[in-house]
Amino acid sequence: LVDRMAEMKHALNVVTVSTLINGLCCNGKVSEALGLIDRMVEYECQPNAITYGPVLNRMCKSGNTDLALDLLRKMEERNIKAEVVQYSIVIDSLCKDEKLDNALNLFNEMEMKEIKEDVVTYSSLIGGLCKDGRWDNGEQMLRDMIRRKITPNVVTFSTLIDVFVKSGK
Repeated sequence: LVDRMAEMKHALNVVTVSTLINGLCCNGKVSEALGLIDRMVEYECQPNAITYGPVLNRMCKSGNTDLALDLLRKMEERNIKAEVVQYSIVIDSLCKDEKLDNALNLFNEMEMKEIKEDVVTYSSLIGGLCKDGRWDNGEQMLRDMIRRKITPNVVTFSTLIDVFVKSGK
């Protein structure tokens, strides 16, 4: 489709191509989406952080968190600055995969790069830490979240309640 649009001299832009990439990812065609990202430059269309979000999300939901982490690194190599959304996708998946130290390292990387964490980032980490029995770390993360004026939401509290109930606390 993109090739036909280019042949017909239709101007391609990042919004159009990113929408197509999202559609490919929704249909499980991650390798095609990655190929389209690689070809965007041919169409004089530079991908951005939003372009990568659906690919990272699909990779993580398919159990390919390590590939998603590699893609996050590839974005940096291409001078595409990942934002809180992209980091949170990978952090959440690392927590679900019980790779908490990797998730915390990525969280610390965000801080070093001055990427402001959000409620999703914190909720993922709090849930992961508590599920792993690291209650003190989870509590500290919640306190840090509140100190930074990031308001916990229903997901944050639901996660905590779920973990407390399952652990018999």
